[in-house]
Amino acid sequence: MGDPPQVTQDGDLNFQDSTTGYSYTSKPLYSSNAAPSRPKAQSPVALSYGGAADAGDVLTLPDWSWQAWASALWYRMMSDPAIAFALSIFMTHRLLLFALGACLAPLAPIEPPLGLSLLRDVDPHQWGFGFFLLGPWQRWDTNWYLHISMFGYSAGDGSTNFPPLYPLMVGLLGRVLLEQYMLAAMLISNLAYIFVLVYLYRLSVRLFNVEAARRSVLFMATFPTAFFLASGYTESLYLALVLAAFYYAEERRWWLVAILSALASFTRLQGFVLVIPLGYLYMQQLGWNWRKIGRDGILLALSPGSLGLYLVYVYGILRDYNFNDHLQEIWHIRFVMPWTAFFSGLFGFFDYNQSRNLAYNALDFILLIVFIAMCIVWFQKKLPVAYLIYSVLSLAVFLTRQGVEGFFWMSMNRYLLSIFPVFMLAGQIGPRFLIKFGSAVQAVWAVLFIFWMWAG
Repeated sequence: MGDPPQVTQDGDLNFQDSTTGYSYTSKPLYSSNAAPSRPKAQSPVALSYGGAADAGDVLTLPDWSWQAWASALWYRMMSDPAIAFALSIFMTHRLLLFALGACLAPLAPIEPPLGLSLLRDVDPHQWGFGFFLLGPWQRWDTNWYLHISMFGYSAGDGSTNFPPLYPLMVGLLGRVLLEQYMLAAMLISNLAYIFVLVYLYRLSVRLFNVEAARRSVLFMATFPTAFFLASGYTESLYLALVLAAFYYAEERRWWLVAILSALASFTRLQGFVLVIPLGYLYMQQLGWNWRKIGRDGILLALSPGSLGLYLVYVYGILRDYNFNDHLQEIWHIRFVMPWTAFFSGLFGFFDYNQSRNLAYNALDFILLIVFIAMCIVWFQKKLPVAYLIYSVLSLAVFLTRQGVEGFFWMSMNRYLLSIFPVFMLAGQIGPRFLIKFGSAVQAVWAVLFIFWMWAG
């Protein structure tokens, strides 16, 4: 047993063991002249694995419930200004479209007045809430995608004009949802629409500023044909892939860019042009030094091969050799040179026999002129060239489609949605009154669409 402790002049206790010679000094918990302080109340803390908890702490287990996980995810998403603003615009747009469709559903024809062939062997009837929320949007090309999702491709019926990524996704999700293919199409398109707004915001912030980014998102959502982004069409999926590809190209994540570019070509035929502006941006980042091209650059160059694989399937396996004939017989369009389509449409305004589609052609012409003018302004402002290349090439591809039955530029007002640099520039220089004007025109065009009239 050790000797009794000795009190030093400083009030410390000195312990010494005479047997071993070991000694140590200990300070008292509190001095004799001061009252002991009360420990501060501490908030409960989660159990710490690998270390002891402090005395006085209340130990609680972490909350692993799905409610806590969802709350944490929501808080994290809302802390991102791009996601927060995109979701607010999306929810507003989506609810307004649902309200419009629900109000018109009892009045709109379920079967197309122009013939049952437009249903493409797909049942147009939706039951319960689907009658009001889904049925009004099951129109035109949506039935093609549903047909492919349910029955696959067939030679000679025109289905091969639609690349496979979107109907493949709809088919897989539709089977998970117990054959609810229209619901699957709307879910995929609307989720992709959210990504469109998020990446448009982020790219606009990178090139301009936050205010321009918010306005660019508004210009996109209020464009006259923006309701197609929330419908069973490929517009939102294709545009989401394109925007993500440009965003990650700016981030120099080229492996991911190559994959996104390949998926874009697998979604829309014009996706093959994406490799040119992205390739320009890639070489620009390398300082135009060809010796620095790596495997990611080679993969990017091969990304249009996804469209090539699909064409091999169409021509080699299905043996569908009438691709051009389908365009003229089913969609009443033909391939021409871009300048031929532009000027023949321009002269068509002076042809009295083609005046029955004047409203459609006038909107197409006005939007086409605006987009061409915005490309010129982009060039004059010396903004990034890669975005201008993408815009010009996309316009050229769209102008190769010439209508043959009164429509000068078939679906031009819808295709222009994918030229996102124009919306970015509009966010910087566009007048705000166009947002209200575009919303009004969109409402009219959406009504035409719901009533099985041509809207794009």
